[in-house]
Amino acid sequence: MKRSAILILLLLALLSACAASEETPTFTIENQGAPVSYPPGILMIGEKAFFVEADGVSFCGLTSCLAEKDGQLLYFADDSSLRRFYAGFVTIDGDLYYAPEDGFALCAAREEVMQIGNALYAFDADCRVMELTAGVQELFGSLYYVAEDGTEISIPPEGPLLTDDGLYCANADGTLATDLTSGYLSFGSDGRYTSGSDTLDRQVEDLLTAAQTGGTDPIEDFRLCYSYIRDHYRYLSMEHYPAGTDDWAQASAETFFELGKGNCYCWAAAQMYCARRLGIQAYVVAGWEDNRTNDHAWVMAEIDGTEYLFDAELEYAIGIPGEMFMVTPDDGAYRGYSYFFP
Repeated sequence: MKRSAILILLLLALLSACAASEETPTFTIENQGAPVSYPPGILMIGEKAFFVEADGVSFCGLTSCLAEKDGQLLYFADDSSLRRFYAGFVTIDGDLYYAPEDGFALCAAREEVMQIGNALYAFDADCRVMELTAGVQELFGSLYYVAEDGTEISIPPEGPLLTDDGLYCANADGTLATDLTSGYLSFGSDGRYTSGSDTLDRQVEDLLTAAQTGGTDPIEDFRLCYSYIRDHYRYLSMEHYPAGTDDWAQASAETFFELGKGNCYCWAAAQMYCARRLGIQAYVVAGWEDNRTNDHAWVMAEIDGTEYLFDAELEYAIGIPGEMFMVTPDDGAYRGYSYFFP
């Protein structure tokens, strides 16, 4: 009889253990049988963090997913614990996010551009870092310059910004200026440089293509334009203009590009607009060369605080390549040629 009782007790204990193992675990912590209430929000239990629901008793049961809780984007692991990340960029299910210093809530930036360190990043409506096409584009109502990796938005130096698809002007915050005149450079409503003439802008772009420019070094690209003009255009006797004037520049440049030839005023104007398109603060001068009876026009530009002279027409006339590109009075009084300014 005693042996039978012991067997029965052992069997009951085994059944009780099996039943306990099949119970679904809960996230309610009990203290002597009574539920303990916690402030709603994040709760640390040992090395894990959980999200306490509004009732203060039940814990979040989400597993292996992103969830929005009280305006925060949180990531829960398989055991319902809140995943903690090192501060910085994290990849979840193939998407890139940013974790702030606490490591729990992912970046709350939504449909905006935010500065992280020294760079800007764009976030979509789900807080993901957006993959963008490199170049200039509009983001949430402002123009930005996107770096080559497609995510980081660079903060270029304030001022003219030469890119593969045009010239822009950067503000101090990394956005691009619109409807702005900076020195001799003007920028339209789309942020791109414009001469003020659609016809002339197209002509200049055609010349830049023909001269095989396309880098981001304005001086080297202008050298290519300068050489192309010198080697592919011809002189044509045309109207002269009073010394000290420059209101002839646009019409003279358009005529030069259309005809493929022109006088020194046309040559100077064409060079000037190519230089400006590359971000160089260039201007034309109507004065004299050799003596005050010899009307002449050329290009000047201030680069890094120094005034330089450019004269492709004179170079074409004397037949010495490179003689009058980017010279200063220190270069033998413009390399032996006399320029008289009005």
